Parts: sequence; C-alpha cells; structure tokens
Amino acid sequence: MSRPAALRETLVSADPQTRKVLALASRLAGSSSSVLILGEAGTGKSLLARQIHSAGPRASSPFVEIPCANLPAELIESELFGHEKGAFTGAVSQRIGRFEAADGGTVLIDGVCDLPPPLQAKLLRVLQEKSFERLGGARTIEVDVRVLASAHPRIEDMVETGGFRADLFYRINVVTLRLPPLRNRPKDIPLLAARFLKEAGRRFGTTARLFSAEALEVMTRHEWPGNVRELRNVCECAALRAAGREVSIADLPLDSMRTVPGLVARAASRGMSLEEVEAAYIREVLHRLNGNRSAAARVLKISRKTLLEKLRRHGAGSCEDANVTSDPR
Repeated sequence: MSRPAALRETLVSADPQTRKVLALASRLAGSSSSVLILGEAGTGKSLLARQIHSAGPRASSPFVEIPCANLPAELIESELFGHEKGAFTGAVSQRIGRFEAADGGTVLIDGVCDLPPPLQAKLLRVLQEKSFERLGGARTIEVDVRVLASAHPRIEDMVETGGFRADLFYRINVVTLRLPPLRNRPKDIPLLAARFLKEAGRRFGTTARLFSAEALEVMTRHEWPGNVRELRNVCECAALRAAGREVSIADLPLDSMRTVPGLVARAASRGMSLEEVEAAYIREVLHRLNGNRSAAARVLKISRKTLLEKLRRHGAGSCEDANVTSDPR
C-alpha cells in the first residue's frame, strides 16, 4: 500500500481534446495542488492520476489509492485514517490508515463522490489542516500528502442537490481534468486497439498482430459504454480467439458489443417514435454485419422474412443507409 507507484503504462490519445487534458496534466505534475479528475467509469482516471504522481517531485514517495466504492461503509474511516487498538469490536491492534501510509507522497481518492457525509467533513479537515486523529485515538497526526480525487461527472449534480459538500468539492477541484468518454474519441479506438492487441500477444503468447478493416469499422461504431476498459477486454478476447495474425469480425465478442445505449439516449432526446428507433437499430445491426441480412436476423432474433418485411415497411432508405448487400440466402 505504501510503495512508490510503478507506472507500467501511460495514457495515449490521437484525440485533440484528450491531448489537451494530458498536456495540462503534465504541467500540473510539478505542483502540489489538488486535482479533480472527472470521467465515466473505464476512461482511465486512476492511470492519469498515477501519471501525474510519477512525473512530479513525489515520484519516489508512496502513491496510495483509496477506492471509495469498494470499501465497506463501516470500515471507510478506519481505512482512510487508521484506528487504535480497541477502537471498535475486532480492533485487536493499532492500524495505520492510508493517509498516514502516503505521508510524503500522493493519495488518490477514487470515487470521492461515494464518500458518506461524515467522512466528507473529515476529509475536508485533512485537506485544510493536513492533520487528523486515528479512529479511537486522541493524538493528532500530521501528514504531508498531495490529494488527487476522481469522480463521475455526476458529482457536479450532487453538489447542486446537496448530495456532496460544496466546500469539499471546491477544495478538491483546484484544477479539474475531464477525460472524454471513448465514444467521443473515435480516432483513439484504432490506436488503443493496436496497443491492447500487442499487450495481449505478450501476455498470452497469441499470434494476432492487427485488426481487419471490417473489424476496426465495427469497433469504431460501437458505443463503448465501458470505455477504454471495455475496449481492452474486447481486444484480449479477440486476440485469444483469432487463429492467425489478423483479427476478423468473427473473432470479436459481438454478443457483448451489441448494446447501443447511446442510440437509445439520442432517440429519447430527439423524441423519436418507437418505429423510428426500430429502423435505426436495424440499420445499425446491418451496418455492423456488412449488410448480411441472415446474420442480422439472427442477432435481432427474428426470421429473415420478418427482417425483410420490416425493411420494406421502413422504406428503401433503410436498406441504402445500411449499405445492405446480398447474402447467399
């Protein structure tokens, strides 16, 4: 927990907006200011925090991550600030908390919006005074730590509704870094996919070295609700399934890539009718399968005849928009 962070990889991007974020993060590395990293799950917030730590003057000191969402509510205070022997049932010995373990280094409060209100108040004091007491203890402990925090963008709404302390929010976001979701960074998909495929080759001894143009097209059009983490998993799966040097569409775990939450969200925001949503979804499936109607019918779990009827009902434009091609059946 208290060892210096070993940075095994860095965030890379071909997206102009993300590159601006990375450039700002690089400039912030040399300061001691608090930084709030916002982004959806899987966008690389923890990795960016490690980059900031590793590029700064505290690089040789501990980097301690506090995953708020993964800590039991009854143990969070002890995890953060430690406890004295006998502080509660089961506290058979003294325990040093994560802030104390990070003295001289950096603390990442991952998922800070998940901290319960009482802990938010105690965290605010640590940020302001650089001191705290262990649970059940009376001695004030002073620490020298740089605090980085990460959260989902919804934390801003929580501040507005009172779900997160405004004074703490303003204290942790001296500077805010916003990592865009992968669906807004289509140029990054081929770049990251190639990197993850290469990593999979080293880890698993697989032979796949590149993606086919068709596979990359399907991946580029996917919404990636799990962001970069999901892309990595897909690439690892494809590397294990591929028989040769090239990953084809058949090697992609399509079952896990068929959800299109972005389509539903856009449809709702535009007030589309159910028929329009159905037409759009059919076009999307056909596009991902290169217009193969038989394969599309299997994905949609309808007969090929029913699919053709739906295409006729939705108009010839549906076929043309999807670049539908004939298949043998």
